[in-house]
Amino acid sequence: MGQASYHGVAPRNALDHRLAQHLLRYRLEQAVREGNRVEADRVIYAGREWKVRVLPITSPITGTVVAAVGCYIDAATDWATVPPPLVGSWEWRITEAGADHENTIAWTDELFELYGLAPPEEESQPGTPREPAVRRRFPHGRWWDGTYFLNNLVMDSWRPAVQEFRDRLLHDSGGGLHLCSFKAQHRVTGQPVALRLAGRAAAGMPGWFHGIVTMDVGARKNATFPTPRPLAQAFLEASRDPLIVVDRMLEELDSANSHFDGLNLAVPTDHHVRKLVHPFDVPALTKLLREAGAAPERPVGPQRLRLATLSADVWREFEILAVGDAPTSGGEVRYVVCRISEPS
Repeated sequence: MGQASYHGVAPRNALDHRLAQHLLRYRLEQAVREGNRVEADRVIYAGREWKVRVLPITSPITGTVVAAVGCYIDAATDWATVPPPLVGSWEWRITEAGADHENTIAWTDELFELYGLAPPEEESQPGTPREPAVRRRFPHGRWWDGTYFLNNLVMDSWRPAVQEFRDRLLHDSGGGLHLCSFKAQHRVTGQPVALRLAGRAAAGMPGWFHGIVTMDVGARKNATFPTPRPLAQAFLEASRDPLIVVDRMLEELDSANSHFDGLNLAVPTDHHVRKLVHPFDVPALTKLLREAGAAPERPVGPQRLRLATLSADVWREFEILAVGDAPTSGGEVRYVVCRISEPS
């Protein structure tokens, strides 16, 4: 109990008596099945009395039991002196590119606390995951735009690890368990905090994912230090022109250089590039990204597109030159680098 994290330890291996193993495993299964706290008193072992408690961890929107935490303590000990660890849960709705694209993530109160943030005042009530009225953004609600979470709450050097975790969820049709260690900056102390994601696709709900976040001891030897995509990163750092990197699968603005900020464009909070481009120019944008992904060895364009500015209802015309990034391990060009310039 507490914030210690022990990876890869199963109750059947960690407990030294078959009765203790059976009891804890039975209580864990009962808590997951019923969704309620389960307790058992007066467990006798090795001449001492013990008691066991199991707490289910539920997701913030659908109320699905996604995990459980269990513990034995001495029967004479008060549970109030043994606080359970912080285990936050989340639900993530991600759809592929298109006019109705969505990328939003909801947190429980415990997950806000892990980041050093005050949970929103609204109650976390299970309901329909497809009801948009409940998706108020933090600090007024418990929802985040998925791109804001990645770009502002995950430390820069660990962002690729979380992106890769997200992509594994998107491509998994079997409901397998996926894990990811990463670091975030605690909003109160300012210190890096090591966290661990565990998640899977929700059964019968395409594009809906859920899981938990726990503290990570950070010393796992199988944790690799992620690096950004080298080719796209080199473009961003070397160019003297405004550049953006677009995720073709989600049609989201993945990253940009400092020159892009100087254009004063109205980048949507969810980074969906369709919302940055004039509605009449969206087909041209889609065609540009498709062609750049199909032939990454050569630039495509320039293509004239109208982009939204910070002035209300004002669109500025720019020329966009697109180049596909290096293919992923599956042979697909996922990212496209776009240079933005004034019309010649």
